[in-house]
Amino acid sequence: MTTTAKMPTAAKLVAGVIFAITGYFVAELIRPTLPEGQPLKWLLPICVGIPLIVGWRIMGKLVGKNYGASMNNGLYVVVVSTVSVTFIFAVALMIKKSRRLQYDGPMEALVDVFALMLEYGLLLLNPFVLAVLVIGGFFGGIASEWAHRKFE
Repeated sequence: MTTTAKMPTAAKLVAGVIFAITGYFVAELIRPTLPEGQPLKWLLPICVGIPLIVGWRIMGKLVGKNYGASMNNGLYVVVVSTVSVTFIFAVALMIKKSRRLQYDGPMEALVDVFALMLEYGLLLLNPFVLAVLVIGGFFGGIASEWAHRKFE
């Protein structure tokens, strides 16, 4: 492996920034739909930080083919980011519930993580949220491919 694979590139920067912006818009759209009493202090940092990292690490490596493939890869990054964010929030809620002794055992807690992920995933079935995710994925893929062609 050469050291250039780990070097920052324009495509990685563009991908990280665009997917982070997409995460910001999604966080702002789902904020009003969250259940009462849901702590919101980590919503924005997680919804921006995870797509930034995933966009940088995954999309930045997938450029160099064509624009159609890049749009597909952008949607892939959106899906990976969304699953990662919902997993993080589900695990955090599971830990909070387990500290309140709401589970009979560790297996029940682990199974509940997936039920909680489904609950959080259902919040994303808003047409505006889905539109932001799809448009952000397409735009992030196209812009990353453009940055790769333009600056490398």
